[in-house]
This record gives sequence, C-alpha cells and structure tokens, in this order.
Amino acid sequence: MARSKRSGASSGSGSGSGSGVERVSGLGAAWYRSVKTASRSGMRVERAFNDPAAALRSGLGVAIALFGALAWLGPTHAVLPALGAQLTGMTNVLPGYRRGPGLTVATALGLFASAFVGNAVAPWPALFVLVLAVWAFGAAMFWALGTAQGIAAAMTVPVMLTIVRAPRDVADAVQFALLIGAGGAVQVALALAWPDRSWNAQRAALADACASVADYARRLSRGRDAVFDPNALAQARAAATLTPRQARRRPSELSGIRVLMDEVRAVLLALADAGKAMPDAERAQVRDLLDAAAGVLDTAARSIRTGAVVPPSTALLTAMEQAARNSLVGESAGDAAEKLIDLLSQVDAVLRETEESEDAEREGQATNNNRNRSGILHRPDLRQRLAQARRTVRHELRRDSPILRHALRVAVVVAVTDGISKLLNVQHGYWAALTVMMVMRPDFSQTFSRGVARFAGTLVGVALASTVVLLSHPDPWVAAALAAACTGALYLVMQSGYLVASTLITAYIVFLLSMDGLALASTVRERVALTLLGGLIIFSSYALWPSWQTVTLAGRLADLIEATGRYAASTIEAVAEPGPARRRRAREALLDSRDAYLALESAALAAAQEPVRDRGPSREGLTRAHRALARLFEAAVIVQAHQPPGDEPPRPAGSVFAHTLRDALLATATQVRHGQTVTTTDFDGAAATWKGANDGTSAAILRDASRLAAEATRLQELLTALDTAPPAATTPPAQNRATQHEPPMP
Repeated sequence: MARSKRSGASSGSGSGSGSGVERVSGLGAAWYRSVKTASRSGMRVERAFNDPAAALRSGLGVAIALFGALAWLGPTHAVLPALGAQLTGMTNVLPGYRRGPGLTVATALGLFASAFVGNAVAPWPALFVLVLAVWAFGAAMFWALGTAQGIAAAMTVPVMLTIVRAPRDVADAVQFALLIGAGGAVQVALALAWPDRSWNAQRAALADACASVADYARRLSRGRDAVFDPNALAQARAAATLTPRQARRRPSELSGIRVLMDEVRAVLLALADAGKAMPDAERAQVRDLLDAAAGVLDTAARSIRTGAVVPPSTALLTAMEQAARNSLVGESAGDAAEKLIDLLSQVDAVLRETEESEDAEREGQATNNNRNRSGILHRPDLRQRLAQARRTVRHELRRDSPILRHALRVAVVVAVTDGISKLLNVQHGYWAALTVMMVMRPDFSQTFSRGVARFAGTLVGVALASTVVLLSHPDPWVAAALAAACTGALYLVMQSGYLVASTLITAYIVFLLSMDGLALASTVRERVALTLLGGLIIFSSYALWPSWQTVTLAGRLADLIEATGRYAASTIEAVAEPGPARRRRAREALLDSRDAYLALESAALAAAQEPVRDRGPSREGLTRAHRALARLFEAAVIVQAHQPPGDEPPRPAGSVFAHTLRDALLATATQVRHGQTVTTTDFDGAAATWKGANDGTSAAILRDASRLAAEATRLQELLTALDTAPPAATTPPAQNRATQHEPPMP
C-alpha cells in the first residue's frame, strides 16, 4: 500500500549525497526539538501537593529513624536507618488510591534483601556487578505492574549501590541490612498504626468523572464535535477498587454514582443524536435538556467533592422532567429523555442518602443489567495479586516488549557504570550509577526530562544546602533536623515536578553527610560531577539503544480497532440475544475498549516528543483513524442506550450481523498490525439482511445498526487509503515535512 509508494519516492529523489545530508540534518533537527521539549518539561514546576497527613506520616517516620539512630548509634551509622526510612516512606505518597500498607511492607523487605545480598557478594567485585545487573533487571521489570510498583522496585537498587566497603563477615552484612531495614520497619509500623482514612482522592476522582460527563453534555448541546475522553471514568473506576473493610467505611455519597456515569453518557449521546432530526423548536428543547443535565452533573460533582448536598439539584430535575413531558416528541427522543431523568434522579437520590433498599429497587427497574449498584470493585487478595503480577511480568518477557527493552538497558548501563567506577577506584562513584537507576524510565520523554531536572535540581540543592552548612556549621542534631525537614517537604510537594524533588533529595543528602563531618566541598563537587556523568551515560545509552513508543503506535491502533469491534459486536448481540450475560459482556467490552483507547493516547503523547516520527504511522493517518474509531464507538454507545428489556425473543439475523462485524474488524486489526492492505467488508449488506428479516426489531435499533455498518465501512475505507503502518527504513525525514507542524493526536 502506501509503504511501497513512499519507498519508491525515496529511491528516486535527488542525489545520494544530497539525500544523506538532508537525512542527517533532519535527524539532528528532530533530536534538537525533542531534547528541547523534554528539557522544558523537566524544568516545569506545578502547583500540586500530596495529602498532608500522608506526607506528615512519612516525614515523621524519617525523623524517628534518624533521631533514634543518632542517639543510639551516633552520626556514622544514623545514615543507614534514615536512608531506609526515606525510601520506604516514598511509597506512602506515590500516586494511587488507598493501597494499604502492602506496598510499604514489600518495599521495606526489598530494601533489607537488597542490602543483605549486596553486602554478601561485595567482597567479590565481579560477582557484585553481576548480581547488581540481575537485581536492576528484576526491579525494572516491575514497571509492567504500574508506576507505583516500578518506582518502589527501583528504590531497592540504591541501597545496593551505596555499599562502599566489603563487610568483614556475615554478621557485618546482617548488621548493615538490619540498619536499613529498621528505617523501613518504622515506616511500616506507622502505616499500620496510622492508616490512611482520607477519601479525598476518591472524592476527587468521582467528582472529575461527573464533571467530565457534564462537560460532554454541554458540548453536545452546542453541536460541537464532542469526542468523550474516558480518562476520568477510568480513574474513578480505579479509585473504586476497595477491600471489603474499606468498602464498609466508604462514605455513602461515593456509592453507586460511578456505575451510572457510563449510562448517563450513553443516554446523553442518544438524546443528542435524536435531536438532530427534529424541527428547530424541538431541537432547542433537546439543547435545554442537555444543558440542564450538565447543571445536575456539575451539582453532583460539587456535592461529591465537598461532601455536602447542594440544594438546586431537585429544582433542576423537576424542570427537566417537565420540559421532557411537554415538549419532546418522537419515540427515540422521548425514551432517551425519560432514561436521562431517571438516571439523574438516581444520582440525586444517592447524594441524599436514600435507603439502600429503595435505591436497589429503583436502580433494578431502571438499569439494563443486574450488576450491583454499590459500585464496589473488590480488590484481589494477596494470592490473586501475586498470580496476576506473575502473569503480567511473564507477558512482557518477549522481544518486542518496551518493558523488557528498558529492563535490559537499565541492567547493562547500571552494571557497566558501577563496574567502571570500581575499576577506576572513583570515590562515591556509585552516584553516577544511582543517577542512571533513578532517572531511567521506559519512554524517551520521561527519561530525558528527568535527567535534565535531576542535574538542575542537584545544582540548586547543593548550592542551597552547602550555603546553609558553610554559614551555620550545624551540629549533628541540627543537621539531622534539617534533613528531616527536607524529606517532609519532599513528601508534600513530590507531585510538583522532578526538579523540586531532586532539589530536596540533594539537600537531604548534603545535610546527612554533614552530620559525620565529611569534607563537604570535595563531596559536593563529586556529587555534581558524577550526577552529570550519569546523565550523559543515560543520554548516550538511549541514543545507542532506544525503545521508541513511535514504533508501537501501529500495534496500539490495531488493539483499539479490535477492542472497538468487539464492543460494537457485543452491543448488537445484547440486542439480538437479550439477557444479563450478554449485557455483562457488552460492559466488559466497553471497559476493554476504554483501556485500548487510553493506551493509544498515552503512546501517542509520548511518541509526539520523540525524534523518530518517521518510524511510525503518520500523524495525519493516526489522527484520522482515531476519529473514525471514535465515531464507530459512539454508534455502538447509541445501540447500547437503546437496548430492549431482557424478556424479548432472540433475533438470529442480528446475531449474524454481530458476527460479521466482529470478524471483519478483527481481520482489519490484524492487517493494520502487520502493515498489510486493509480489505473492505459489506457491512451495509449485512445490516440490510437483518432489516429484511422482519423479526420484530424496533426501527430505532435497525437505524442504529445501519449507522454502525456505515461507520465500520468508513473506517475500513479510511484505513485502506491512509498510511497507518510504519514506513520503510529508507524513508528520509523530508518525506514527512507536511505533517511535522501538525499537532499531535489528542
């Protein structure tokens, strides 16, 4: 397809030398733009704070470990418990929703194990470097489980790197590990004695979900190209994953609303779609109804965020019901309006804490499925989580996995950096390897932005802390207090950006080192120089052996095509074969499609900052394919909004149409994934066959099926004409000039 055209154009354009110069200059410009963008991102400081209670708890843990060790063991040995407490305390302020003490306990155990294993092999430098490589590889593979798990695992490596002398015997190695583990144990004890009882993060996630649906209703009322962003709903779902004990303690206003938002979104779209075919007067009434719905949802968002019900909600609901009863005409619009009012009434009732039995009865009558309306997603137990983690990591052990590539790169670079520093007997040489471990991330943009931020933060932190130490000459207790204050501030403002975090971490280290009376000037110079060296090593390793998100875009797009096709087919099957099982499958397919959308969005945003855009699908092709998939998804959402009750008879012709839709889009996804020419399918004929069966299917459902067929046909025709596959490796950057200045796909 387009690949052969581009390759042919490349081979016949210009002279060899001119093409080579153009290729080199284009590549240099691309790298300059990408590094410049990443550097600006790393230097950005945002106004964002963690939960003050969690920050105070973690900071208190560092203070207890540091001052206790200082009083008991003296300045020399107080550094180790402080390091264990500081690293373990980071897990309490990582992004997430009420994880409990599990990650904190795992991190503390990992720090102890890392310290013991590192000391056990320290007498043999070659073996130490090999063990370090294996440990770094394993820690980097934890990125497959999520950001929090990846960061927590990465924090176990610095403990091994900070072993500057070989232990005298096994008892010495155990003592070193116990000192590190003691700091972690303090944080574990505080996490158990002072659990996180705040629901602010859950309130914010659910309120953002309501606000996003409200904004969607407002854009629909204005007739805009309203593509719904499911990220807020995905975050609300993550926040609703609780243990049974947490579920019992959850505030009532956080129960039941999340599972209504997907249905509200579907009914809003169905109402707006029905209003397009109405006369101007009725269309205006639809717009007013959509605006009123947005007002109700905004009110719900404010109520959830503050925990107090806002009075105007009932008045808005009454006005909506009256407008729908007196003004709307047409079966589709009338049904959608009634469903919308009923769903929003349920939202209002939940906020007003109506009795659970009445809510369950009303929700059971209004919903199209038999799922529990409490909105609780039970968190798996420890055994289930371990099994799931094992399956996830095993899935990433494949050649084309970015996580595996990242883990191999981290293992090699950390081991080589530490090995060279030991070979050259560089004092504090582990700082370079530590920079590599803590800065490297699976994607280009985060790695480069963090590298720039770490070096800048090191300079600022060194300058500020050194000035304080040189002017005040603090004794060990004052230096310990300053170090504890830095960690407390770090835990509070860690979300503000890596520049701020690196500044506070560096100041913390300077104050710790000053407790022992080390030569501050030489130590600080080494810290700055080795941090810069570590950053240069990172950049060089990424340039020599990168793992680009750009080359994964075709696969991500294929995943979204496949997931959207499964969802569209599932909505038709829920109509053709009504029943709870089919509706449940449609819901699961919806969630899979949402995950695929977010994965493509994340990869596209990361790829937009990479200097190798010519190695992936063109931005124009990716954006247009994404929009076509959004229209196909919306057509499926309307089908789901019009689903009949479960007591209707099956419709075999509808099942045939669903199978045609699923099989054809699965084949399309396979063709896009492998860069093959996309073949088209006669979806319109399949929809017409269903219509000709005269099996009692409502006219609204048949219209929805025809629209679904039309959107699927447009998607295949678009993919046939567009270049969504990676181009040939010989394509020079000049071939993509037309799309270089276009904005990245949203």
